[in-house]
Amino acid sequence: MTVAIGDGAGAPSSLDDGSNVLAALSDVARDVGSVRLVLGWLPTPAVGLDPEAFAEVVLLTSNGGAREVLKAKTARFVPTRLAAIPALLSGPLHPDVLVCRLVRRDGRFWFGSEVSFQRALVDAGVPVLAVLADNTPAASAEPAIDPDQVRVLGTSSAGPARQHREPDPVHEALADAVLALVPKGARVQYGPGPLGTALLRRATVPLQIDTGLLTDAVVDLDRHGLLMGEPSAAYLVGTERLYDWADSRPILRGIEYTHDLTRLSGGGSFVAVNTAIEIDQVGQINAEGMGEKVFGGIGGHPDYCTAARMNTDGLSIIAVPSTINGRSPLVEHLSRPVTTPAYDVDVIVTESGSADLREADWLQRRALIAELFGSERTG
Repeated sequence: MTVAIGDGAGAPSSLDDGSNVLAALSDVARDVGSVRLVLGWLPTPAVGLDPEAFAEVVLLTSNGGAREVLKAKTARFVPTRLAAIPALLSGPLHPDVLVCRLVRRDGRFWFGSEVSFQRALVDAGVPVLAVLADNTPAASAEPAIDPDQVRVLGTSSAGPARQHREPDPVHEALADAVLALVPKGARVQYGPGPLGTALLRRATVPLQIDTGLLTDAVVDLDRHGLLMGEPSAAYLVGTERLYDWADSRPILRGIEYTHDLTRLSGGGSFVAVNTAIEIDQVGQINAEGMGEKVFGGIGGHPDYCTAARMNTDGLSIIAVPSTINGRSPLVEHLSRPVTTPAYDVDVIVTESGSADLREADWLQRRALIAELFGSERTG
């Protein structure tokens, strides 16, 4: 059979009785001998999981806790944009059961700190083995889950994983340069790192947040009176500030909604703000790593860049420091496959300037990008 594990900061782990869900699942898989495991985004290591106990472990992202799992001989990574995961899970990777964390409120079951691909599985009738976690925010905007579909494994008083990085001065300078391009009232997508934190903290006009990962920074935006309406996201990942703030708010939806290209590219102005590890001479983006070293995943990077590029009043922005650990992000050739194609990048921003590529042909793109970074710093 195929087992899917709920992903995100609320991925199931230890129970209050001291047992570990992933360790127990590994034991069962070892005994059975033919179990396939499907894993999504794991921001922290999957404690207790033994990948070698499974016939196959299929990972849908290569960053975070997935890096350790990928060292196992049974594990492999399927390159996919986040928007395509529901289709994969309804087809070749369709699971027989979903193991995840749920919140029980008013006698009903809800997704808590993430909805992600889990909603699509529930709607398809996949049975749920649930860890009930009362110390997890109930932030789902989706309907409650049919109790007949749920079997409770146990309870956990542990809250979702904590993750937060403060911005450096270079991220604040980058944020200011990006915000100069963002119109009042725009729908904004941002990444989970320090740039996203700086972006929302330093905003001076009201913004809507329509993103994949919601972080602590949205609390700052709200407290400054600049958050328009309820934000939309598939995941929460942050600290108690975010989790307390998000509890009982209808924020989280499934990937089929949050990363839907038609929805994002239509409507009002949509601005996607993402970063890169490498940028080539014409603006192709590698957001995953350098050579064999993997730092991040594909995630929603291509989804949001494409949607912003297609939006009539949108903007697809790649914001990077001019140097990263002493090297330029501008390279002759990417050391890994392309995460996002050049034609889905409108503007590249550094702390010292920007290159508007929207009307540029290939030769003009090369010239504009080289000028932005300085040809003598090209890696």
